[in-house]
Amino acid sequence: MPAFCPCGSGRPYADCCGRRHAGEAAPGAAAQMRSRCSAYALELRNDLLTTWHPDTRPAALALEAPPGARTTRLGLQVKRQVVTGPDRAEVEFIAR
Repeated sequence: MPAFCPCGSGRPYADCCGRRHAGEAAPGAAAQMRSRCSAYALELRNDLLTTWHPDTRPAALALEAPPGARTTRLGLQVKRQVVTGPDRAEVEFIAR
């Protein structure tokens, strides 16, 4: 696993999204979005699928870039987070 977290927090992976990927609950919606961003970067399909709402979750994910394509993830910038209910929140973010 990487030394620094792919979500762009600047923190060590083990102290950031690595905790979430190891099964620890995310402390909020923004942390959940950061962990999903890292899961995409690390191609952690199971983590992505288990955190996807069942109504819209696909049966499988193809995360590999097409042959010859180059992708670079630059991180995630959380713009705002609003708790809208006991089990709901909205996160506005920019993923690069």
